Amino acid sequence: MGELSYRLTNPGYTIYHRAALGGLAATMKALEGKMPEGLSAEVTADAVRIWWPEALSDRDAVARLLASSFRLTEDKMIDLPGQGIPDSKIDLRLAIHNALCVSFLQHPKMRPGEKGARSVVLRGADDDVGQRFTYKAINSYAHQSAKGTGVFDVDRKRTGKLQLVASVSQALVPGAMAGAGGLDLSSDEIVLLLYLMVGAPVFLLRPRTYKEKAQACVVVPEVSNLVEFARALRSIAAPGKSFQRFSDTYLGRVVGGAEEAALKLLLDLAIDDIAYNARVTRCRAIAMGKVAWDKNQINRSQSFHVDTDHPEFGVFRAANTHLGRAKILPGKNGGFAVPESPIPELVAANLTAGRHWASSFALLLKTKKETKYLGFAWKGLLHMKEAIRDVDDKTIIDAFQEAWRRSMATIYGDAKRDGANGDRRVEVERERIRNSILRSKTSDALVGWFLRFCADASREAALSVFQQNGERLRLFLFEPRNIDRLQNLLLFALVSYSRSDKAVTAANTASPTSSNL
Repeated sequence: MGELSYRLTNPGYTIYHRAALGGLAATMKALEGKMPEGLSAEVTADAVRIWWPEALSDRDAVARLLASSFRLTEDKMIDLPGQGIPDSKIDLRLAIHNALCVSFLQHPKMRPGEKGARSVVLRGADDDVGQRFTYKAINSYAHQSAKGTGVFDVDRKRTGKLQLVASVSQALVPGAMAGAGGLDLSSDEIVLLLYLMVGAPVFLLRPRTYKEKAQACVVVPEVSNLVEFARALRSIAAPGKSFQRFSDTYLGRVVGGAEEAALKLLLDLAIDDIAYNARVTRCRAIAMGKVAWDKNQINRSQSFHVDTDHPEFGVFRAANTHLGRAKILPGKNGGFAVPESPIPELVAANLTAGRHWASSFALLLKTKKETKYLGFAWKGLLHMKEAIRDVDDKTIIDAFQEAWRRSMATIYGDAKRDGANGDRRVEVERERIRNSILRSKTSDALVGWFLRFCADASREAALSVFQQNGERLRLFLFEPRNIDRLQNLLLFALVSYSRSDKAVTAANTASPTSSNL
């Protein structure tokens, strides 16, 4: 009897092996009741075992296994049964196909196909006509026959057996470089790594905040329970689910950065009915793009660990939920998709790097036009504000917004008395505030401006935030190291102010100093 046996706790395994084993487990679960002739499989929480009778050669058994695991659709798109993508999800399949072709299968020899491009029409939420998206139809791909690895190379001394040693290529692990000595592993291990393409979901990168040239991201999850991971992976695209998913559509696979892709996937894999200790809370993100030392191929341009162990992870969750959508734009050669907002990309990059969640937020408000555009996202920003856990952050934001609410009351009151346009005056004042915050280059200048702003707004009565948290504010404001954080928080507070308060402010303003404000 022949067999392939893998255990999650193998001390020689890396995160890539464990993710590949998760992909193998998901594939075996998908093939339950439909296994290739002669093959049997068993999946447990920490192991996968596949076996076949002695009458079937190892080479034939593995060939049958790969043929069932790596398929093509009638439209010549890559079909991975382990990911459980239904026929109705043509948009998701298109995103995965295109991302795989610039990551695992970037070399044309690894995915021979048609010279011309085929197209699929996709529609956005508010698009009745749709846009044409193109893809390269392929006739086969490396994983179907372990191409480029040597697993099936003829060896007269091992008739019917797999090669003892085979090679690792970029088709197995994107970014893998053979170097002078080559990268060789046992054939059993190579067969396992073929399933990394199943267990490591891919995303299309369309950066807005950072001018990186990355085109795709491979997210390699840290798998700790094969049965639950297989279920979570396949449930991402499952139809009729009762819980929200973020990466189950074409637009859901279009993100601004590798960090955003990784955190988005971690959210999708943490479904409610899985025990906490079986959830995937850590992964490795691999960005694939052009690098200075190679103008031809797409290489690994970034690689880093990402986890959810951050006190402000809820801020990203809110940003992703309410601002993480992508939008379809028309192009000369068909449609293309870009993230609707740069904020999830920015927050994800900050959390992953260990920075404050709002770090570099000021870069998003450099111009009046950018600020106005960001203002349209105030509802999503409001959800982010509600998710903040840090008391200092909340105190600064609340103080600014209370002062701004009172300032607007005065502006609307004056405008009503003068018969002027209150909205226009508020807009002018908002722009003046933005410029003042951005132009304050020192801690003393920024703190001085903020205190004057609050003082002008509290001529009738002290701000409640200062009354309740005066000492906390004082300690924060007079710490010079907080200048960047203060600037970013003030700008966030400016654009996240709830516009619903404006109508209340205007309606309740009987005079420039209305006491109920």
